[in-house]
Amino acid sequence: MRFLNVYPKRLWATLNSAGAFEGQFTFDLEQYGLVTSDMVCDVTVCEDLVIVGQWKIVVKSMFNVQMPHFEKFVETLNHYVFGVLQFMPSRSVSGKDLPMVKLFFDEIYFDMSGDEPVVQKIALDSIKK
Repeated sequence: MRFLNVYPKRLWATLNSAGAFEGQFTFDLEQYGLVTSDMVCDVTVCEDLVIVGQWKIVVKSMFNVQMPHFEKFVETLNHYVFGVLQFMPSRSVSGKDLPMVKLFFDEIYFDMSGDEPVVQKIALDSIKK
């Protein structure tokens, strides 16, 4: 049994008037084998004011969830999205819709059991059908 796992599902955010993206991050949380599904928290995806082209995800605190080391999870999520996936938000879009950030996280989870978070792949044979 794992101490703490975070299973990200999706992040959706829409461009606001300040040039940042605001939206929601949905994930499942497993603590000591107890799974809380479809946790939703507010997020902002914003560009660094000094370093142009460097983006970060800011996850708003959740008062109803007690999760140790949540800040480390957010740091690892940022590294995964912008470092590993090389995702780059775009403020331009064709048509009349507002620019959006849409990220879907399939077949991964963040193992928070150790000193540092580790991104793991979900074993296909462990997924319930």
